[in-house]
Amino acid sequence: MDVDTIFISINATDHTAQTDWWTKFLGRPFDRIPVPSCREWDLREGVLFQVLDNSSDRTRVVVSLRVENLDANIERLRAAGVPISDPKPVEGFATLRFVSVQDPEGNTIGLLDGA
Repeated sequence: MDVDTIFISINATDHTAQTDWWTKFLGRPFDRIPVPSCREWDLREGVLFQVLDNSSDRTRVVVSLRVENLDANIERLRAAGVPISDPKPVEGFATLRFVSVQDPEGNTIGLLDGA
């Protein structure tokens, strides 16, 4: 799997409070608002941290990897017996698609393609 970007995302029940806390913790304001429900910091090249306004998702932290050729990776993982969701478009982005998989401990790992 060829990964070019790592996303670390926290789902917030109080988006404003979480954004304020992470601004203090990281010592600087967020770098961008890619969609209204997301505040995003560049931690280093290819590593992004996000606070998401998503109180409906009980998963608190999600690690997502942007990969080359999402469809080929889905096919490879399914052939290896790894249960993986069907790709879904990401709201607010014309070409971004997302799939999720859970590791043996139940942690969610997301795979993305597009921009």
